[in-house]
Parts: sequence; structure tokens; C-alpha cells
Amino acid sequence: MMVMHKDIHADDSAVLPRLLTGPIKSAHALITRDIAMRILRGEYPPGSLLPPEGDLIDQYTVSRTALREAIKTLAAKGLLVSKTKIGTRILNESYWNLYDPQVLSWRIELGVDNGFLRKIFEVRQALEPAAAAQAAVRRTALNIERMQYALNLMDKPHHTRKTYAEPDLVFHQEVLIASGNPFMQTFSSIIEACILHAFAISAPIDTDERFKRSINRHALVLAAIKDGNPHGACLAMSDVIRESIENARFGLAEEPVVIALPLDLFSKAQPVDH
Repeated sequence: MMVMHKDIHADDSAVLPRLLTGPIKSAHALITRDIAMRILRGEYPPGSLLPPEGDLIDQYTVSRTALREAIKTLAAKGLLVSKTKIGTRILNESYWNLYDPQVLSWRIELGVDNGFLRKIFEVRQALEPAAAAQAAVRRTALNIERMQYALNLMDKPHHTRKTYAEPDLVFHQEVLIASGNPFMQTFSSIIEACILHAFAISAPIDTDERFKRSINRHALVLAAIKDGNPHGACLAMSDVIRESIENARFGLAEEPVVIALPLDLFSKAQPVDH
């Protein structure tokens, strides 16, 4: 059996990805985005081929090099694949790297509906409690300090939805960093998308009662991580995610979701042979 052990440590210097915003400046970036948006909108459906290279060069009035760089970028993100003598084929959505901040930003640009947010919440339910449990075993003093700082910012009065969302996101990012697990840390942009767009519907700061409840539930996560209590951290984070779902009025979970992974999240034993 695999176990979670303490000789894996959090990386205090980790910098997590954020959703991409701001103007697009290069020809390569413009072409990449335009083709991607056409794929995501279904103008180039899965299984279809992109227009021939010459046609795309004429369409975008760019060099062959710029076009090929755009195609390589999209291929690396799982949106398409190029094959000699066949062309460039659009891949099914299951191949798309939706954890990639750029792909996720493009998807959000098309519009976020309840179905999309529902899927994001389901992934948060699956991963964040486990990350909190890992953080309780691997956190450093600096991790705790940063989580406390984010929580203090959340607890300040007179927030708008936007000003509350930023420290809330930072708190959750710090939990991912404290987990010491780079696979968990790549999840950061998903959390950002969920928080920002769920808060556009409904946010904890909308009423004093919900604001206090949100602060208290995040404080319980921090306390369990600080105390080295992985089971408590897992349950506390489950409550935070459930509250987020309730705030967004999706009714996705009536009970906290606690993950059972093929590893013992709460064991501090040394690894054993299979």
C-alpha cells in the first residue's frame, strides 16, 4: 500500500499558474488564440482537418513559421495533432489540457454556464480535501504564515466580491503549495476559474452571516493544517467546498466529499513494499 509520508516537503518558492489576461501582442499568439477559439466553438469539430497550410497563411497573412509555431502550441495543449500526408486533425475534448491556464482562459472567454461550473466544483470536491490533508503533514512555518496572512485579508471589512476573491484564491493556492505535490499545484487555475465565476453569481460577502461562516470554515482548515491533523484538514476543506457550492446555488453536494485514494492519507508510517 502506498502511504503519504513526511519526507516529501512543501516548496515554499513555488509559483502557481494564473489565468491569462491582458492584450495579445504577437502574431503567433493571435493566430493561436483564433484557431483555438474556433476549435472550442465547434467551428472546427473533433475529427475534422484544419484548412491547408497555404490557406491559413493567406487567411491570417502571416509567415509559415508563425503559423507552424501556433500549430505546435495547440498540439502541445492537446487540441490537435499534425500528421505527415494527412494534415492537422482536431482532437476530441478528452484530449484537451483543461488544466492549462491558457486553454481554460479560452474556454471561459466563450462564456461560463452552470454545467461548466458544476464540473469544476466536482473536480474541486475530488482534489482539494486531499491537498489539505497532504498540507497538514508537509506544511512549513512559512506556509502557515502565508495562509494566515491570506485569511487575515479575507477577514477585513468592506470587501467587494472582487476584493474578497483574491485573498480567498491565495489561501487555496497556499494549501496547494503546502501539499508539496506538483500534480496538486497544477490545479490552481481551476480553483481561480471557479472562485471568480462562482462569485459573479453569489459570494460569501453578500450577507454578514455568510461572510462570518466563510471565514470560520477557512480558519478551521488552517487550524487543522497547523496542528498537523490531515483528517481534520480534509473534512474542513470539504466543508469549504460545500459552502462554495451552496453559495453558487448549484446544490451539488448535500454532504462533504471525503476522498478515498489508493494511498493512506492519514498514515505517517514509512513506505512499504508492494
